[in-house]
Amino acid sequence: MNKYIRFVLVLCCTILALDGASAQQAYSPTLPVLRSPRTSQGAKITQMVGLSDVTLYYHRPGVKGRTIFGPKSSGALQPYGDVWRVGANEPTLFSFSHDVTIAGKRLRAGMYRFVAIPGEKEWTLVFNSEVDNWGTVYDQSYDTLRFTAKPETIPNVEWETFYFDELTPTTARVVLEWEKVRVAFNVEFNLLPLLQASVGRWQELSNAARFAADNKLYLKEAMEWVNRSIALNKSFFNLRTKAELLAFEGKYKEAVEAGEEGLKIIRASGVDKLPDFQKVMVTATENMVTEWKDKTGTK
Repeated sequence: MNKYIRFVLVLCCTILALDGASAQQAYSPTLPVLRSPRTSQGAKITQMVGLSDVTLYYHRPGVKGRTIFGPKSSGALQPYGDVWRVGANEPTLFSFSHDVTIAGKRLRAGMYRFVAIPGEKEWTLVFNSEVDNWGTVYDQSYDTLRFTAKPETIPNVEWETFYFDELTPTTARVVLEWEKVRVAFNVEFNLLPLLQASVGRWQELSNAARFAADNKLYLKEAMEWVNRSIALNKSFFNLRTKAELLAFEGKYKEAVEAGEEGLKIIRASGVDKLPDFQKVMVTATENMVTEWKDKTGTK
């Protein structure tokens, strides 16, 4: 075989292997190519939570004067106790870029069919690993995670709607609303190992420490990150962060020293030449240093 052809084949196989290894994590739902519009139109939303993505794909049916949820005897479109695809047309799909915790249970990164079993006082929500079949095709043997949620009564919502709220650096609430019902659940990601994997250069270390300080998260690790950042390149920004982390620990004398060292560096570059937002940071740091001095009884 020609050496060049053999090289190309090996290269292609390597690329395919790498793509396959990351496919489960990288793949996210896509809208189908249509030849005509659908009554229940497709929607796709993505929410970033810390360093993780949650992507949701679904089709949005309307109420149209119908009774949507109710007992089987009521003639409801979606009777209590029956499996619902949580939308119309193709299956409703969730994609998680990293492992996620839902209802205290771990769900691995990847894409999942999302179905629900509505009830008057309690809904069963299901993540199912079979994602290729039509929306109404549901095989319970592929269930990966089941949990319950309490429905709430709300004013009428005509078109089925998903959205995210109550965001924190590690959590978000997924909210489903349709007709006069709201059902919600929380998703939680383990941010710390993702942060640790993302830091390398002094700027990234400084930014990670700043994020942790602003959100009062991982303060022990934040001190390690900022010290590594300072060792690589001492700046006003990482010294300012270190000063605040020291103040969180009640080490006001050390906080003053770090804060003043950072101010000395930034002043040497000419404060008047700084962008307005950095001037604000300098003033805020000066005020913090004054407060810390008061706490130590120094001037």
